[in-house]
Amino acid sequence: VVRILPEPAFVAALGDLYQLSGRDKEARAQYALVEQSAKLSQAKGNLYNRQLALFYADHDWQAEAAYELAKKEYEARRDVYGADALAWTACKVGHLTEAQAASKDALRLGTKDARFWYHAALIANASGNKAEAVKLLKQALQLNPQFDPLQVSIARKMLTE
Repeated sequence: VVRILPEPAFVAALGDLYQLSGRDKEARAQYALVEQSAKLSQAKGNLYNRQLALFYADHDWQAEAAYELAKKEYEARRDVYGADALAWTACKVGHLTEAQAASKDALRLGTKDARFWYHAALIANASGNKAEAVKLLKQALQLNPQFDPLQVSIARKMLTE
């Protein structure tokens, strides 16, 4: 898929799979390609700001940059995907009240995207609401037990703890 359409989310997923299989060099190459794609995108109208923000947040990189990208994207396109990206990146920079509000907005339509529920769970956990976090993690894994190569292992680990 990446050879046909090197969209940042696909490239990042391939990098994650390399990372999980111990192929660190190949993973780093894919992650570098994500950032290169984003830089090219900025010259062409910022097509991938949301994907780059999520990539940074998922990998605990450049949290402030991720948050700023997500915030600008959400101002331009106020949809549930933008709300989720804003929620996740706001959580990563410690803006928990904003993260909770944006997460509520992301979940308002009941969109069947496990990442929304996973992000909401981690926001609830960061806010100290462990019971809600467990409930939301279970919902995420019920919707899609393989929603993300890296994040699903975090979700399962949190549930066992």
